[in-house]
Amino acid sequence: MSSTIHIKIQGREYSLRSQETEAQTQRVVEFVEQKLVETAAGRSVDTRDLTVLTLLNLAGQYLHLMDGQQPDDDQSFRLQRLVDRLEQAEPDNSGC
Repeated sequence: MSSTIHIKIQGREYSLRSQETEAQTQRVVEFVEQKLVETAAGRSVDTRDLTVLTLLNLAGQYLHLMDGQQPDDDQSFRLQRLVDRLEQAEPDNSGC
């Protein structure tokens, strides 16, 4: 059964429907926030560009994992677990 969870990313609030626990969802939020901070480090970019750059970085790491290449960092394992959980989750059409 899914529940509504309220989160905040980059100062913006979102309501999500998820089958994951609130604690697991918060782990995902912290992971995303960390990746956004890493991407923004030393750069002056607007929010949309930061989001796109972060997504590109995560997609690159994911594709390396899918191609069977050695992960570049310790977080690649966490990224794969996150992707696995997202693939198992029901689609959320709430339009958050």
